[in-house]
Amino acid sequence: MNTHQKKTVSYGSEGQQFAHLYTPTHANNTPVVIVVHGGYWKDNHSLETYATRAIVDYLQTFEVAIWNVEYRRMNTEGENINAPWPTTFKDVADAIDYLRHIQHSESLDLRRVLIIGHSAGGHLATWAASREGIAADSELYYNDPLKIQRVVTIAGILDLVSVNDIDQPEQIYRLMGGTPDSHPDRYLACNPSRLCHPQMVLTVVHGGRDTCVNVSQVAQFCEQTRARVRQIMLPTADHFSMLPHNGHWVETQWQQIQQLIAEEIVALG
Repeated sequence: MNTHQKKTVSYGSEGQQFAHLYTPTHANNTPVVIVVHGGYWKDNHSLETYATRAIVDYLQTFEVAIWNVEYRRMNTEGENINAPWPTTFKDVADAIDYLRHIQHSESLDLRRVLIIGHSAGGHLATWAASREGIAADSELYYNDPLKIQRVVTIAGILDLVSVNDIDQPEQIYRLMGGTPDSHPDRYLACNPSRLCHPQMVLTVVHGGRDTCVNVSQVAQFCEQTRARVRQIMLPTADHFSMLPHNGHWVETQWQQIQQLIAEEIVALG
């Protein structure tokens, strides 16, 4: 295993506006892998407790820098007063763009960036790589967002409007502060299915037995997206079985995820 140094870096003044940066010892001009954890955008998991922790550990076997992002999330129950729209989105955007501030001091090559997310993190990862498509009059518009070359979304929520494919559609309404009918502009600015651009290289991984995000949503997204998309279906996988988590996972599925990540890192060059 490569030796990585870990540090906590704040990208804002709030307590949850930080990321863990892992850099390989003695590396220069290092490609970056951004990791975004899920949890239905709720504050019931963190970057340390969510299943994407296994991805962070595995990435440390490669000569890459790892940017494991934390962000403000919704109250677990009740009204979303901790992270009302657009808090979560702005935090993820700011965390990613902050890499420019540490690019030279940490010897990062921001021409080679891969982002990986699971579930709600898969939504945020795909959205973050799509930000150049956000309208200029949106609160989420950034003049020059960091370009992300490659995206891997695992069990991701890719269409915020197709709520019938989600087992907890109310979480989308809480995140967005309303429905697509009440806030159409918000949904246009936050929905990967509307924002993905032709230059994006996107790998979509999903389980055929996922009861949290139905595979039908993913199939529809892959048919309609403008991105260069590779769809990987694991017929016997559910929402979490692909990642080591709470002692329950399927080793062969995790091995497939590991192989995919290794291929993506090679593709970064």
